[in-house]
Amino acid sequence: MPADFTYEMYGTLLDACRESDYAFLTVREYLAADALPERFVVLRHDVDRKPDNALDFARIEAERDVASTYYVRTVPDTFDPEVICEIDRLGHEIGYHYEDLDRADGDVTAARRSFGAHLAKLRSLVDVDTVCMHGNPLTPHDNREMWNSGDGLAAHDLAGEAYLSMDFTDVHYYSDTGRTWRDGPLKIKDHTVGGDAKTTQVDTTPDLVDLITSRSDGRFCLLTHPDRWTATLPERVFETTFDAAKNTAKYGLQALRSLPVGP
Repeated sequence: MPADFTYEMYGTLLDACRESDYAFLTVREYLAADALPERFVVLRHDVDRKPDNALDFARIEAERDVASTYYVRTVPDTFDPEVICEIDRLGHEIGYHYEDLDRADGDVTAARRSFGAHLAKLRSLVDVDTVCMHGNPLTPHDNREMWNSGDGLAAHDLAGEAYLSMDFTDVHYYSDTGRTWRDGPLKIKDHTVGGDAKTTQVDTTPDLVDLITSRSDGRFCLLTHPDRWTATLPERVFETTFDAAKNTAKYGLQALRSLPVGP
């Protein structure tokens, strides 16, 4: 079995889904479907950094005739027009990984104005039908709260938002946030809204492979962050160390937020 959070392990995960006769859906396809397949996997990727890793993932999927959804931030280190267009050319969906409420420090009016400008920037390159919030654990804001009032997503001619528009009472959601597939304190903002069909927790990707292949009625949404997955040993050592440091900071942040306020 390949080492976890490597490109080879991601290929193993895809192959297990294919061999178990799961249909693959983009978020766009899931939201547009009149009738969903009995068994399916929605593959979603948040491109937080390292856009070249996202392109590597897109190629690994295209080699297997698998399409998925890539949500791209518009910050300078991540927004790479050549990479975005190549992922789109490979047959994948591109969406906007928005963080405008964070950028506007909680000002909803300013955030919606910023959202429209950043969405237009991405749409100048590719078609964009769905979006997904970026969850920065260091800010007090949840970017999804932009849509608590007003016209919301429809005003931007969008089909939906990956956290808000999927039915997670029917779909099992697993995310690699925190370098684990298990829910818990490391997933500060990475959680579904409303009900969650998931009844089984897993830690590693091999555990996830076993779960997916054992489900005769499986409907899954899998979130990965391609920057977390590596092709070489030095990269793996760096990313493992980097994630460990981030996780320590998250635990510290949670502890600070739990302290009583006031005298």
